[in-house]
Amino acid sequence: DDPDLRRKKWGRMVISATPQTVKNDLLRGRMETRDFSLLIFDEAHRAIGDHPYSVIGRRFAEDNPNCRTMGLTASPPSDRERLEEVMKNLNLRRIEARDERSEDVRGYVYKTKIEWIRLDLPPIISEIRRALREALSTKLKTLEEAHLLKFDGKEYIGMKKLLDLRQKAEQSGVPEARSSLLSSIRLTHAINLLETQSISAFVNFIERLFTRVRGIGVKDLLGDRHVREAYEAARGALAIGIEHPKVQEIERVTSSLKDSEKAIVFASYRNSVETLQSRLSSKGIKVGMLIGKRGEGGQSQEEQIRALNGLREGTFNVLVATQVGEEGLDVSDCNHVIFYDNVPSAIRFVQRRGRTGRRAPGRVMILMAKGTKDEAYYWVGRKRLKETKEIIKEVGKEERGPLDEYVKKERPESPVIYVDARETIGMIESLRGLGAKVEVKTLDIGDFVLSSDLIVERKTVEDFVRSVMDSRLFKQAMAMKGSYRRPILILQGELKDAMGIGEGAFFGALASIISDFQIPIFMTHNEEETAKMLYHIARREQIGAKREVRVREGKKPMSMDEIQRYIVSGIPSIDAVLADRLLKELGTVEKVFTTDEDELKKVKGIGDKLAKRIREISKAKYELRRSMTTNQST
Repeated sequence: DDPDLRRKKWGRMVISATPQTVKNDLLRGRMETRDFSLLIFDEAHRAIGDHPYSVIGRRFAEDNPNCRTMGLTASPPSDRERLEEVMKNLNLRRIEARDERSEDVRGYVYKTKIEWIRLDLPPIISEIRRALREALSTKLKTLEEAHLLKFDGKEYIGMKKLLDLRQKAEQSGVPEARSSLLSSIRLTHAINLLETQSISAFVNFIERLFTRVRGIGVKDLLGDRHVREAYEAARGALAIGIEHPKVQEIERVTSSLKDSEKAIVFASYRNSVETLQSRLSSKGIKVGMLIGKRGEGGQSQEEQIRALNGLREGTFNVLVATQVGEEGLDVSDCNHVIFYDNVPSAIRFVQRRGRTGRRAPGRVMILMAKGTKDEAYYWVGRKRLKETKEIIKEVGKEERGPLDEYVKKERPESPVIYVDARETIGMIESLRGLGAKVEVKTLDIGDFVLSSDLIVERKTVEDFVRSVMDSRLFKQAMAMKGSYRRPILILQGELKDAMGIGEGAFFGALASIISDFQIPIFMTHNEEETAKMLYHIARREQIGAKREVRVREGKKPMSMDEIQRYIVSGIPSIDAVLADRLLKELGTVEKVFTTDEDELKKVKGIGDKLAKRIREISKAKYELRRSMTTNQST
């Protein structure tokens, strides 16, 4: 949507929006947290780290703590630390669990039958795997000789452990170590593809390596006789129609579907999805494909929508999908969900399973190749599901108070910083992360207002050079000096980035700002340092020296209504929007300052504190502050 159009939509009673849109509009000042009484996060388990959900949750907790917040998820984190992080980021104080047996749920779901189908690998796959393990064993022995790991010839070395060795291999000083490690990683991946995906997936992976022979260790790997033996055996198997037993099982299950039945097949790899789609289509089965947008051959959003609509409308009754289809996929009348491969993630297991059993009894089939990672993932998945339930039960017992109450915690006093709307989102987030209350405004002068006396212009070294060349710098300095008693210039970056300007001109401009305009200049290396500088100056100004932060928005007013808004918006914490509301409700500037507190509080956005403040200002006797007199006389 157009930003101005969105600003109008924020005034509606119920709003549904993507998290990125809400985050951006919050940071840009296009919406106000105080306008909302209920905030609901779907798929709440995403609120980890710097996800937009986390940013939104923290902002509402800070600016509108009385807003009720609710998080919904079918896939809570399986460890306590991450679960508590979600609750903290979304300001959730209680957790409740529901399943298909819960009284308020069972009327809306149907029983889902879960079947684990264990499949034996055929001799040809076992033979290909044996050759690959021989090649892998040689590479692992080289790593042992380089003292990077211990290998007895039998122990299984996992992919994570190999990936963690990359830096050590580079620093080992053994020329063959890095090549052998990268080959080990590739061989481990190749074995996983062969065991859990398909012979086609393994062959395609090796053939992609043929196109990248310049990569470290690739030529050596492809020249290994065991790898060549495995590759030729795999091609021979495909030539006579032999494939992974999972492929054959998918063909058997989907060919037996009734015309009215629909199935979703989930696979972790795009190549497996493409292989299944091709095989099923060749068998006369009506099948569609859903994959992600990234990379060569990815689907556009329009193609993804067509795939989903094709399953809903019956164009095909089987949809083969990657992870992109696991979360939020709405095909309510899907009868069967098939896991082509197993996943060690409790979240992904629940998401996949949740695609069926919504309007009628459903069936979940999980294919598992014996003696492979599929079996290991099966036990890991079960363990994590059990742990998740226990953690939820444990956390749910803890007394956190009812949802309808809000006990405000004592928080350290935070400075308010007015930030120009053209500033970066990263800068705004850094200031919020430090604890500042940021209000985004369109500033005619400067980039940051830290008090009624102090304004800051931030320039990167590159922008400083450009502003010298186009004469903006001195105009901006004059504007700041003419409107604020103590302007500051922050120069951010490295002096070596001052390209396209002579040394004399660069330092001459700095000297003029300091000497002629009497504006101090602070140097910072990056946005993080700039944010810290701004935050601590604002704290000294507002909390230490008790100076108000205030900016009068817009250009010098000309018409009577502009003058009236200009006067009322000069009251601390009253912006142009609140000033307009007060004047519309009360009629005149005089009434704004003479109306009692109860009447003032009837205006939307005016609470106890603001009403009291307006009355205090209107009745207070003017006294010139001693600190101001001292400063002016110096």
